[in-house]
Amino acid sequence: MKEDAVKKYRVTMGRSQYGHPEPRIEVRLDRGTNFRKLHAALHQLAAAVELATPQEEGWIVQMVAASADDRGRVNLELLNATDDEAQRGLAVLQSVCRAHYTGVLE
Repeated sequence: MKEDAVKKYRVTMGRSQYGHPEPRIEVRLDRGTNFRKLHAALHQLAAAVELATPQEEGWIVQMVAASADDRGRVNLELLNATDDEAQRGLAVLQSVCRAHYTGVLE
């Protein structure tokens, strides 16, 4: 299912608060988008990431919705935080974005 609400997205390798690699999808919706719509879009994206995650992976899919603006993110909390696991997670996020978003890469 394509998500029309997302205006731009970016798949990045961030860092957790502990300095571990953290694959993430940052999304931005149209200015003035209702917080519930942002939250719903993030839930939909997080669910797609969960469904695309191979059964043997132990990471946790998380989401953060900023209430002050039209942005949020879905990120992976990695089980072992190795570079190899981070790259596998990043590949899953990229494949989900290719399947759900078209022409909005930031």
